[in-house]
Amino acid sequence: MNPHPEVEGTEGALPKMMRRAVFVGPGQITLETVPVPEPAPDQVLIEVRAVGLCTMEQRFYKGSGPYPFLGGHEIAGVVRARGSAVMSEAREGDLVTVAQLTRCGECYFCRRGLDHLCVHADDRPAEGVAWGPGGLADFILVRGYEVYRLSPEVRPEEGCLTEPLACCIRSMGRADIRFGDTVLVTGAGIMGLLHVKLAKLRGARVIVSEPSATRRSAAKAHGADLTVDPTTESMVDFVRAQTDGRGAEAVFYTAGGPRTVEDCIRATVKGGTVVLYGSTHPDPNVTLNANNVHYDEITVTGTYRQDRESFREAARLISLREVDLRPFVSAIVPLSELDRGFKLASDPGNYRVIVLPGAGE
Repeated sequence: MNPHPEVEGTEGALPKMMRRAVFVGPGQITLETVPVPEPAPDQVLIEVRAVGLCTMEQRFYKGSGPYPFLGGHEIAGVVRARGSAVMSEAREGDLVTVAQLTRCGECYFCRRGLDHLCVHADDRPAEGVAWGPGGLADFILVRGYEVYRLSPEVRPEEGCLTEPLACCIRSMGRADIRFGDTVLVTGAGIMGLLHVKLAKLRGARVIVSEPSATRRSAAKAHGADLTVDPTTESMVDFVRAQTDGRGAEAVFYTAGGPRTVEDCIRATVKGGTVVLYGSTHPDPNVTLNANNVHYDEITVTGTYRQDRESFREAARLISLREVDLRPFVSAIVPLSELDRGFKLASDPGNYRVIVLPGAGE
């Protein structure tokens, strides 16, 4: 029996109108009332139950543009209608999560198996036309291949975090982590902590480098074996001291800036891998000793977005309760209080702020 009947059925007729949040300028969001759309043959109509306010939405709220923008790409909801050509296993009434990323299937990258780098992923309509993932709404239309079913035991506010977990799973796959390896993670924000949890599932010993004492404590609570404050001692020396002078087999950069990237390479064992999960703002330039990479055979690679397999794995891990995402939900607000939600999301002490549109309110 489903303990959460509010995500079970589709009783009652669909409403004719719905709300959607439109970012019209820096710090300016309007709630528009528009018709509930009908799915095309290859589309699924989702009643949105939870949306995470990711860094991307926060940047648009602060002024990155262009506007008008329809935010919300970390989505969980309930299937309300399916097009006739949809092949997804998700049926009406199922709780689902959505991999909101265009994969045209025809460009060079899609055909090469790199559909997360699809050249059409960031396509925008004509100037002045609202664009974006559109999850901050009561309902959303998505393509059938974007829908992944979740266990009914999962809460929507957990399910909407499938996307960030999938991004971290793909990141973990960029390194050859073996049982007993040492993994270094820089940064203990939500993405850094998800890396910690995944590395522990792979049997690694995990070191977290983080200047905030509060976040270092959180890293230990989420499974980190050791932590280091890079502002008071050398991260490189600390990692080498814990690995008999060798360095970590896998290093994941999630935050810290160019100097931290350089230290990540220096903290890596011969034959190890550095994964640049996070970007560096505002300065992207890093000084690289090419000979160290050459002679030590260090792999330096990047990772961006999620792919189909990492999203599938994330949905399964959440459904099986192998990764508990509940501690990462710092606050919950209704769609009508988005401004308050963004103020909470900008607090560095918070992880994810979740918006509950539709029946979630």
